[in-house]
Amino acid sequence: MVSITYNSRHAYLLVGIAINFYSNICLCFCFCLNIGMNELLFATVDFPLLDKAHIVDTIMDTPRKYWWWDSYRTTNMLPLMTRSGKIGHDGSDNGGKDEFEWVDYTSKEIRDWFDDIVFPWMGQRARIMALLTEPNFSNAEHIDCDENQVGTMQHKFRYVLQGQTDTLYWITENGQVNAPAIDQPFLMDGGWPHGMHNSSNGFKLTLAVGAPWIGNHSYDNINVLQSRKDYVLPSNWRQYLKK
Repeated sequence: MVSITYNSRHAYLLVGIAINFYSNICLCFCFCLNIGMNELLFATVDFPLLDKAHIVDTIMDTPRKYWWWDSYRTTNMLPLMTRSGKIGHDGSDNGGKDEFEWVDYTSKEIRDWFDDIVFPWMGQRARIMALLTEPNFSNAEHIDCDENQVGTMQHKFRYVLQGQTDTLYWITENGQVNAPAIDQPFLMDGGWPHGMHNSSNGFKLTLAVGAPWIGNHSYDNINVLQSRKDYVLPSNWRQYLKK
């Protein structure tokens, strides 16, 4: 009888140790998962694909008066979702507390894809721009966040509708590193200095979602292809910040 009591106590002790060990493992796993998301540089996102050719046509049919020139990134921008549905350069303003609304000329296909698939996945709405880069033209090398945000989670959602994804490149201490060539939407780290050279004879058109969304701490439908831990920021990275 004494032996049984002794063993029972030890059994409870062992169970307690096991539970504590398991809890620590889970905590460690979650911590590592968050760190992993912080280290994401480039990842594909598994979403149903749009009819790219059709979407390109609907965007390019939008009158040019609604586009504006972004001198920081050196690219043409067309607002598709903005605070209060503002158009033109006014649509770039992310300040204030107005709700994000679709701009009137945004096609139903784009609205449905984001409302039904992308925004529920993000957990919120955010500004959407169409980025147009002319043939054989480069976007300025830049960083898409403030200085104190570099090194934190700064995920940007992109979907190249026409052109190549591997024209995007990262600036590292050891030179340029191109993004992979893919067909799907992708996440990228806006906090790492990057640029893009559209070397083709056709324009490049990209759907871009950014602030105020900065990313999620976990995803169940991405494939990380490039990680920040594999590269070193250039020593002069501050020169790519917006002045």
